Amino acid sequence: MQQEQHIIAEMLPNCEENGTAPKYFVNEKTYQEQSSSFFGQPLPVRTEPIIYNSNGEEIFVVSDLHIASGRNYVGIYKGTENFFADDSFSRFLEYAHSAKKTDKALLVINGDVFDFLRITEYPGKAKKIRPAKRFKYLFKGQLLKNPKEPSKELVDDEYEEWIEELEKIGIKKTRIELEESISKKEMKYGLQTDDYKTIYKLIKIRKGHPAFFKALSRWLEQSNKLIFVKGNHDLELYWRSVRNYLRLIIAEGIVEESGNKNIEVVLKRILPNITFIDDSVEIDNDFYVEHGHRYDKFCLILDDPVLKNNPKQINIPFGSFFNRYLLNRIELFFPFLDNVRPSGNVLPMLIRENFALGIKVLFQHIPLLIRILFTNFRYIRFMFHKVFWFILALLIPIGLVICFNLPAINSLIKEILKVQEGGGIWATILEQAKNLVLLLLSYFFSRIVAWFQLTEPSSLDKFAKLRFEGTNYKIITMGHTHNPGEYIFNINNDNRRFYNTGTWIPVIETSTAEVREDKTYTFLHLIRDNAGKLQPAEGGLLQRWNDNAGRPEHQVLVERK
Repeated sequence: MQQEQHIIAEMLPNCEENGTAPKYFVNEKTYQEQSSSFFGQPLPVRTEPIIYNSNGEEIFVVSDLHIASGRNYVGIYKGTENFFADDSFSRFLEYAHSAKKTDKALLVINGDVFDFLRITEYPGKAKKIRPAKRFKYLFKGQLLKNPKEPSKELVDDEYEEWIEELEKIGIKKTRIELEESISKKEMKYGLQTDDYKTIYKLIKIRKGHPAFFKALSRWLEQSNKLIFVKGNHDLELYWRSVRNYLRLIIAEGIVEESGNKNIEVVLKRILPNITFIDDSVEIDNDFYVEHGHRYDKFCLILDDPVLKNNPKQINIPFGSFFNRYLLNRIELFFPFLDNVRPSGNVLPMLIRENFALGIKVLFQHIPLLIRILFTNFRYIRFMFHKVFWFILALLIPIGLVICFNLPAINSLIKEILKVQEGGGIWATILEQAKNLVLLLLSYFFSRIVAWFQLTEPSSLDKFAKLRFEGTNYKIITMGHTHNPGEYIFNINNDNRRFYNTGTWIPVIETSTAEVREDKTYTFLHLIRDNAGKLQPAEGGLLQRWNDNAGRPEHQVLVERK
């Protein structure tokens, strides 16, 4: 075992530098030029994509899997998990391998393959027991024992595993160092973006989604290739040690499946076939791939990819603060909140479905988010530059009122909850008051959203059209918005195609109040024409994997004005 770890630690740390694995290229101008266009250039400065030669292979593209920690040690998903398609994705890759007409195929996962923002666990994290339940356990002699708390042995095992996995890729950490590195804020909101803490998150992801990693291992064992394009939810792929650990996970899966005990042989075979892309990639001169978050001002990275004053931390965008400090907390009570489309309906829907929680978000969580965001003043100025001082003048008095009246607000929330539980005439009055407040708040916040344009773009087609100009690209694909789409642009009398590959997580469509499965499991399949050029399969139509039928089908797309 120690000899195997020594071999891995020798191979992986420099596998990109010595040419065994494709190099990870970061164009620093991408970040610097985005910052220079601080006051609202509609399209970030065109950056040079990585040039990739697919050697004539067919290509499959998916995006936005958003894989988090999966099932916990008792087999239950946490509220912040969105990816439940492990087995479906595995069957999709089996289909892709069997359907390809070339010897090898290339799978491109175009951003947000992992959702590191949504993993809030750390070794030994326990769910708190509410006072009412503590009283219940008193009669069972369990007052001092949390029945949902992991055992000491399990916690010890987690730390030991974390230490061992870090050692495999050449990172030395002691138990004391790891324990002392976890702050109280991290215990509440999740570990920060250090490389070794991200590896802990990958350990949790691997345990919670074993079928997904087996599928990737099998894909590469079949001599196929894989490209990871970095998105805004998996920015930590910037760390070399995180990329190396992901390579190791896939190699270990091949060892486990194939029975080949020589990890060195497996690594040497698959390392050239896994490529990580920081920003964008140009495949075979005419196919351009980019995640698309740079066109969303909530998700645009300003300055460098790491913090200048703390280079061990990733520089995360405005929207990531929103996820980490607000949505994660709400989704523990209201899963899938971030999946609501259109996104402008999130807060009104929350108030309608859970009035007490909606009020709590308004008066507790949002002020906390604002306070945290103001530690990064640059993002606030960028987001609201046209009306910045107006918003600042509006938020300061509101914030002061909320801060000075938090005890009263807390008491009000508690009284509302008591009335709701008690029923009777007061509950009826409260219900009517709730409906009135709902109407007022829905209108108020919808007007704010419209006025300040506080929504992510629903489509990236206008940005794709600008990307086509001045290039020879025939096809462009992006993701990010979770809205699948296909477009044809006539540029210089030449038809160019743009595809948005949507997502593989549930989409909640508030206009129909149901989960829209027909808008998920989307993929793009590119085949070769007689001249060996890439062209979309199925007559250029975007496809989705119908797992119930075990076959692909045309994606249902409806035009909206």
